[in-house]
Amino acid sequence: MRPQNTPTNEDTYAMLKQLNGHIVLIKGNHDYRELFKFLAKRNPTMPDGKPKYTFEDVGALLKFDHHQFYCTHYPMLLGKVDKIINLHGHIHHYSVPIAENINVGVDAPERDYLSEDLPWGSPLRGEEILEMYDKKKADIAELNRK
Repeated sequence: MRPQNTPTNEDTYAMLKQLNGHIVLIKGNHDYRELFKFLAKRNPTMPDGKPKYTFEDVGALLKFDHHQFYCTHYPMLLGKVDKIINLHGHIHHYSVPIAENINVGVDAPERDYLSEDLPWGSPLRGEEILEMYDKKKADIAELNRK
């Protein structure tokens, strides 16, 4: 069953085809396994021999500037970690009060930490994620001192 106003598989495929590069799709609470199967059947091979789309049920690990970004749909509590940051969405305009959990959704409050205002919906660069992390970590440390 597909909720009203949700793009069809064909609509989603048409949008994704317009994007360049490799795309990692991480399943969220509004995603259907049917969509991943649909895209997998239409998954072109890129010039480097790898498929355009890869699919993850829980998350994917990206490395940037000696950090690891664990990208997930839902916030993940990772415990005591060093240089691992969970980039997540799902909770919209809310924030998890843990420095290593960065909400990267388009409506995330962590975007207020950025020194430069970005247009709504802009993707984030690694440097911007680390800026948000450093400022959120300082805010939390200050709250814990009180």
